[in-house]
Amino acid sequence: MKSCRICLSALGEPLLSVSAPALSSLSTLLDLPTTIFACTTCGHAQSPDLPDLQAFYDTDYKISLQSDGHDQLYELTDDGPVFRTQHQARLVLDGDVPQGGRVLDFGSGKAATLQAIMAQRPDLSPHVFDVSRDYVEHWRGWISEKSQASYDLPASWDGTMDLVTAHFVLEHVADPVAVLRDMARMLKLGGEAFFLVPDPEANSGDLLVVDHINHFTRPALERLVSLSGLEVRSIESGGFRGAWTVRAVRSAPADLANASGAQAAASIGALTDLWAGILDAMTAAAPDLAGQRYAIYGAGFYGTLALSRMQEQPVCFIDSNPHLAGGTHLGIPVVMPGSQPSDLTQIVVALNPAIAKEAMKGAADWAADVPLRFFTAD
Repeated sequence: MKSCRICLSALGEPLLSVSAPALSSLSTLLDLPTTIFACTTCGHAQSPDLPDLQAFYDTDYKISLQSDGHDQLYELTDDGPVFRTQHQARLVLDGDVPQGGRVLDFGSGKAATLQAIMAQRPDLSPHVFDVSRDYVEHWRGWISEKSQASYDLPASWDGTMDLVTAHFVLEHVADPVAVLRDMARMLKLGGEAFFLVPDPEANSGDLLVVDHINHFTRPALERLVSLSGLEVRSIESGGFRGAWTVRAVRSAPADLANASGAQAAASIGALTDLWAGILDAMTAAAPDLAGQRYAIYGAGFYGTLALSRMQEQPVCFIDSNPHLAGGTHLGIPVVMPGSQPSDLTQIVVALNPAIAKEAMKGAADWAADVPLRFFTAD
């Protein structure tokens, strides 16, 4: 790659190069290398485009299409599981959404988050847009056809929206400035753009997701929002674990923030060094696990990453998401914690290294006699 997707500055040599296979955000293996660059001007980190990017999202990328109710687990609480769309809807409604406002879910997929918003705010006027028609059946019955768009945004929507949301969209696109400008164009003056993108420092494994070709730092987000003709209202890390929550308003463009792109790029470099070490540790563990009856805790991205480094398959995946338990992942059974075979010799913990040990504190309740193997920074 020659230039930064945000500020167009020249890029140097890659910070990390890992040979195929690569892992996608849908926990599938692709016959591609993983390569990461960082811009020392604005702090943006990025990877090369996927081959035929447009076709990939039009026909191959099918998120949560297993059923109408399929969702990704966000967290487990004392009151039960909280799913991703529930939490995203809560974050959106924490903002000031005007009564009777027009809301566009940009890159909507099934629009499950918008549907959750409408359940609490039926006064709103919902609109959806996606670069695939795979989701049209999920829109029918609750969104009018004139409020649906695929592939191209209708010119009649320009300047008419009170709120435009994009939940984990911009990390996938080849030109994030152009896409955010399209979102801004939909807004009324004073309207708000709300978007979520992964935070590579809070969830460093995201750097290895091959279809996440953008990895946004705070300085890069500030530059992106300004170049898109929006003004930053807030950029927060922590509202959605492992992600940035960004609110920006359509008004006079703000001045570029005087943030250190070089410092942000250095942070990305430290994280790529961390992951080079973790990947080596996974590969080194594979001979020890060969011949054992082991399980992998986590049937998502991190579980697939661990599996890709093993010499032999595990007996099962263990995952707390009821939408996954009882099915299979990559042909391997997925079971709930406590339902795993009684003769396991080891459980490989495949979660975000930043939270893995804390998340597994409750394992003593269902796997007290089985050793846990972690791959973390410490």
